[in-house]
Amino acid sequence: MSIQTNQTSRRQDWASFIARAIVLSLFLLIPCQPVNALDERIVFDPYTGLSLGGYDPVAFFVSDAAIQGLPDYEVVYGDTYWHFASEANAAAFRAAPAAYIPGFGGYALAAVARGVAQPGNPTLFAIHRSRLYLFASEDERQTFRANPDAMIAAAAARWPEVLRVLAY
Repeated sequence: MSIQTNQTSRRQDWASFIARAIVLSLFLLIPCQPVNALDERIVFDPYTGLSLGGYDPVAFFVSDAAIQGLPDYEVVYGDTYWHFASEANAAAFRAAPAAYIPGFGGYALAAVARGVAQPGNPTLFAIHRSRLYLFASEDERQTFRANPDAMIAAAAARWPEVLRVLAY
């Protein structure tokens, strides 16, 4: 009888091992993607995670000025931190963030049009058709103002290429 019990125990151990191996192999089949701590498609400070250098994205629209936000009015969106000059601006952003995030993630529009991922300067901005765009120089902003739709179209054509450079 002890031989039969020993054989039964071995079969149970083997069946348990097979069941665990199947479960483990199923976990290995689940596709895994790297977790992005911060989204590189939106310009941010890699040390602080702060977008737009701390400038209030809503203020560009309501004040037509680059106004520094305050840490007291902080919103986390797109895995980055956004600062606002007031609670009202933070609430407006929370209600419709896509309306306030700069075009092309805050990369300089003229640079994107050339296929380059260069962060824009928040103090050099323009709003066109209810969209915020940033520039790396005053000359680029003046060129944009002369023919905004052409520069936006050129940037849109090169944006997929820029995104590939920004991908992990």
